[in-house]
Amino acid sequence: MEEKIDVLNELGEFTGKVATRDECHQKGLWHRAVYAFIIDKKGNVLLQKRSANKKM
Repeated sequence: MEEKIDVLNELGEFTGKVATRDECHQKGLWHRAVYAFIIDKKGNVLLQKRSANKKM
């Protein structure tokens, strides 16, 4: 089962439509994403190694 994602307009407003992640990326549809950065007191940044099979 593929994840369904809310499609947004250029202002970040919900359009009422949903699409799969692949559809969003293939068609250039706007959607939300989250990024987190973990930095310790010494300024070291935790990096996550992604799978070599990950599309994007």
